[in-house]
Amino acid sequence: MKYYDIHTHQPSVHPEDIAVINFDPIRMKSEFLSEENQISLERNLFSCGIHPWYIENAEIQLKELKSLLFLPEIVAVGEAGFDKLVQTSLSAQQDIFFAQARLAEDCAKPLIIHCVKAWQEIIAAKKRIRPHVPWIIHGFRGNGELAVQLVNQGFYLSFGEYFNVEALQAVWPGRLLVETDDKQIDIRLVYTKLAEALSVDMELFTHQIEENIIGVGIK
Repeated sequence: MKYYDIHTHQPSVHPEDIAVINFDPIRMKSEFLSEENQISLERNLFSCGIHPWYIENAEIQLKELKSLLFLPEIVAVGEAGFDKLVQTSLSAQQDIFFAQARLAEDCAKPLIIHCVKAWQEIIAAKKRIRPHVPWIIHGFRGNGELAVQLVNQGFYLSFGEYFNVEALQAVWPGRLLVETDDKQIDIRLVYTKLAEALSVDMELFTHQIEENIIGVGIK
């Protein structure tokens, strides 16, 4: 069985597993393209984007991001999004989010989203843009009611080690993805916890997640 980590900050533990490792554009360029410090491409894929926590030099980051997105190893844009717990104004976050959403459309790669207490804003953004590429909420810990609302709007939801069971049930089977984020945990353990919470056979669970990965355009 093959395991997919849709959003992480470290390489996969097992050689046969697939990790989508996240970087900001500046670090991505220095580490990914540096001959003396190049990240192994053997079994990892990458996402690249401007996090709403770190948009103080957004124009520079956007320029670098545009130059990186043509690389086939970068399979997703982000994490981009909204976070109402940071001091950066929501309007500034919105400008950078829309710029990245347009880039995701231009390069036909899914958008990975960080969203904290801004659910109506992210739903409104999706209605405004009407994207052709999938939008993936990473690290979802909301309740079942919110999960249903997001799925009805066409979002995919990615779950990690901690989750709401009713939300998990609401997105199974077709809108569920799995991640480790910044946790030092094996993706296989997260798979096990989610499958057990759903009372689903592990082989069926892994097969469905692979189908969902293909569905969002990551191969």
